[in-house]
Amino acid sequence: MARKRFSDLERVYDALKLAKVDIGNLPANLDITKYAKWKEGETVREIAAREASGGEKSVGLIAFGLPSTDAGSQILVTTTNRAFDKFKTNADFSKLGITDVTTGYNTNGSFVPAKLTLTVRGTKVSATSDITGRKYKKNQGQTYTLPIGQTETVKYFQEKVAQLVSSQLNVDYFLSAQPEQWRRD
Repeated sequence: MARKRFSDLERVYDALKLAKVDIGNLPANLDITKYAKWKEGETVREIAAREASGGEKSVGLIAFGLPSTDAGSQILVTTTNRAFDKFKTNADFSKLGITDVTTGYNTNGSFVPAKLTLTVRGTKVSATSDITGRKYKKNQGQTYTLPIGQTETVKYFQEKVAQLVSSQLNVDYFLSAQPEQWRRD
């Protein structure tokens, strides 16, 4: 199970609040004191500006596990122009299972596409947490997220992830994938 960031500090913070402990009386160099100041708005965290997404672009994909000839499996989704433009000329782009030729594709409000997140393998630099003051290693690479769908040869999500992990993309980027979801809205 994935852990939320600062989950340990959040549990301690909640326990101290429940016990009515004045966190301001604790030593200032403790992580919990720094976390409490940030949580209560006394410390402002600097957030770097993100690169502009360049707007949205509609792309078509075929949902995993559904017959590719079924009109209901041909779904229109959106991605950022920034991510699409970065990878449309990549040799492995066809493996993503998306197309910008959207004729015949339909939107489906209860469908959330599978996503592939690609982070450029950059150099790691030392950084200091604005919240706790601790040092950590941070990857300097840019991140891109694209929807993924089935292709002629790969019909299932796990197969798609295995295919992408064994591709050149895994050499140039850190990869993570999330499966598609069908919601009941």
